[in-house]
Order: sequence, then structure tokens, then C-alpha cells
Amino acid sequence: MGINILKDIAIILGSIIALFSFANGILEYTRQGAQKRVEQFVTLRRRLKENPAFYQICSLLVDDDKLLRDVPPQDKRDFLGLLEEVALLSNSGLIRKDVAHYMFGYYAVRCLESVHFWNEIERESIYWRLFHDFAGEMQIVEKNFSYKRRKLRF
Repeated sequence: MGINILKDIAIILGSIIALFSFANGILEYTRQGAQKRVEQFVTLRRRLKENPAFYQICSLLVDDDKLLRDVPPQDKRDFLGLLEEVALLSNSGLIRKDVAHYMFGYYAVRCLESVHFWNEIERESIYWRLFHDFAGEMQIVEKNFSYKRRKLRF
């Protein structure tokens, strides 16, 4: 009878240890996923803020400055491409929509609404559909935006 009790205790302890290890593994996997999302976000944010051409575009978009017409088309395409990367990450769930809006949505909406940005860029090209979809979504979020700290997280 004593051996059976020891076996039962060993089985219970082994199960508890296995369950704890499994839960710890899931927790670590979740942390790594969040860390990768943060890294992706920081990389995109740096590209937006540290690229001189993007900095200029963002500054000019605030007032839809006529100087946007003089920005080289390749810089505009690269800028649109960056916003499409944000859209892809948002659509994939790697960046929350609220975070995408708060950090990038303003420029997407200003770009969509700009008269001067689209000079020498085919606005209705099928290759900018992802951008238009994202910017349209950001317009809706912008109209209904209210700051909620719990929504702005990774």
C-alpha cells in the first residue's frame, strides 16, 4: 500500500511539474511574440522619422503644402510603401489597429486627402489599393478617436 501511495504522489508531482513547464513555455512564447511586434514597430517608426525624404513629406503633408508637387516620385512611392507595410502588419495582427492609427494613421489620412502629394503618382493605380484601404480605415478611426490607454499597447 505504501508503494502505491508513493507512485500516486510521484505521478501527481510529475503532472504538476509538466503542467507548470507547459504554462511557462506558453508564457515565454507570448513574450517573444510581443517582443518581435515591438521590434517591427520600432523599425517602421525609425524609418518614418529618420529618413530625410519621409520627414520632409510628413512636414509638407500637415498643410498639404504645394512643395509636395516637387518631391521626387520615387520618394513618394517609398513613403506609400512604408504605409502599406504598416497596413500589412496591422492586417496581420502584428500591430494593433489603434497603435497603427496613433503612430502612422495621421500621415496616411493626410496623404490620402492631399491634392499635391499625388502629382506624378497615379492615385488610382491598383498597386495603391492597400494604401487606400488602410488610409480609409484610418479616416474612420480618426473621426471616432478617443484616447484609451489600454488600447495603445502591443
